[in-house]
Order: sequence, then C-alpha cells, then structure tokens
Amino acid sequence: MNYDRFDEARLKEALRELPLALRVLATVDSTNSEAKRYALAGGRVPAAFLAEAQTAGRGRMGRSFYSPDGTGIYLSLLFSVDGDLRDVTRLTSAAAVGVLRAIRGVTGLSPKIKWVNDLYHDGKKICGILAESFLVGSERYGILGVGVNLCTADFPQELVSVAGSLLPDSDGRRNALAAELIRELHALTAQPIPADFIEEYRAASMVLGQSVFYTENGVTHEGCAEAIDEGGRLTVRHPDGSTHLLCGGEISLRLTGTDSNHQTKEGSICNRKKTEDV
Repeated sequence: MNYDRFDEARLKEALRELPLALRVLATVDSTNSEAKRYALAGGRVPAAFLAEAQTAGRGRMGRSFYSPDGTGIYLSLLFSVDGDLRDVTRLTSAAAVGVLRAIRGVTGLSPKIKWVNDLYHDGKKICGILAESFLVGSERYGILGVGVNLCTADFPQELVSVAGSLLPDSDGRRNALAAELIRELHALTAQPIPADFIEEYRAASMVLGQSVFYTENGVTHEGCAEAIDEGGRLTVRHPDGSTHLLCGGEISLRLTGTDSNHQTKEGSICNRKKTEDV
C-alpha cells in the first residue's frame, strides 16, 4: 500500500491560526503517554501529538487500541485545565461530536456514536476516544486521545468481526482529517463546552431505544437505553421499571434483526424480538 504520510509542514500551515504546538512522530508507544511526558518536561500547552503508528495504543478500561503504520489517525491534544476536570463524561461526549463533525466535513460520512466514547461505521468500530487528566505540581492538565481507523484493512483475527475503517483508501485525506480533528478538539478545550453539542450527540446515538447490558461494580445489568441528559449521562430503564443513570463504565449494545445467544422475548423492555450483542 502507498501510505498517505503525515506532512508536518502542511499540517502546521493548515493550523497556523491556532496557538498550539504540533509534534508529528513516526512511532510512539501512545500519543497520550507522549503528551504526558511532554507536560512533565515543561512543554507549552496546548499541544497536539500525531503518530504514524503506536506500539501500545491505549483505550478505556485498560484496553489496547490497534494502531498500524500509515492507515489510521492516532492523535492526542494536551491542554491546561482551569480547576478540576470533574465532568469527564460530558467532555468525552462533546469530543465524540467534534470527531463526528471532522469526519463528516472531510469524508462526507456520518458515523454513529456508541455511548460513551466510540464511533461506528457500517456496524463496526472505527474510532475510540480516551480522556485523561493529571497534575504536574499544582497545575492540572487534560488529554483527549483519539484513534481513528481511516483505511486500515488488515486487523488481527480477534478484531475482524468488530473493527472497521472509514474508507477503503485514504485518497489523500489523512492530513486533512488530522487537521480538522485537531481544530475541533482545540475549539472544544479552549472554551467552556457549548450546550448545543448534546443535540448532535443524541441525533447520532446508536444506543437510544436499544436493549443494553451495562456492568457496574462487577455486576452486569440489562435494560433499555432511554435518554441522554445534558451532561452526556445515559439513563437505562430496567425491566422492573426502575431507572439508573450511567456516568461512565461499559455497556454492550444489542441490535435488532438477527438471532444470537442473547435473544429477548416479544414484549421485552425495548420491544425487541431478536437482538445481537455488538
């Protein structure tokens, strides 16, 4: 494959209006880890880090993010936090909308959002988002890490059924998408999060109205994803009519239309006859 390489000079020119430092790396363990090292060394913020490949890309819950050379966008934005970064769910939700806007603007595609931090296209995960915060002395920093499978074709066997890519070929759009992602994330972190993002988040949700599993304190529960509030938190209605508000953690979405090992009966809480874990 003729890889579409990042062009640091081109990216800096495209982002010249933004007051941020940009580093483009051939290979790194994790762009989030690199951003943290940079902050610990006294680097100026905001700063963006792009890598052609990651050897230890990280996702939520300690998971890894497959990051092969030249076919994805592995990006972290480092920014200064005024006070404590308490509302990570809201920040991650807003970042998902920013990523969606960037993808739509550059490719014309409109992926769906799986609460809280993943984007899906054609039924497969194409993007993950990881928000972190940490202290350096008395200074608090935040990191938004984004991994996008732009045109990755060869996945490990264990990912083939769940991971996908946006495009069959980058077609010269890798630099443009990277620049637009940086622009969206910078806008999100340079000012208070605008209230209107949540309407876009809800409109793009692949969770609302679907049967879901969620795990909390090691216990798995089933319910119907009923609503997403202004902070990006998910309300799940249980079969007994009680509701629970999720601020983080993991859910497993069940889609209609195919048989699986987790079928529900007619009249179930989301009125789904057949469901499938995704």
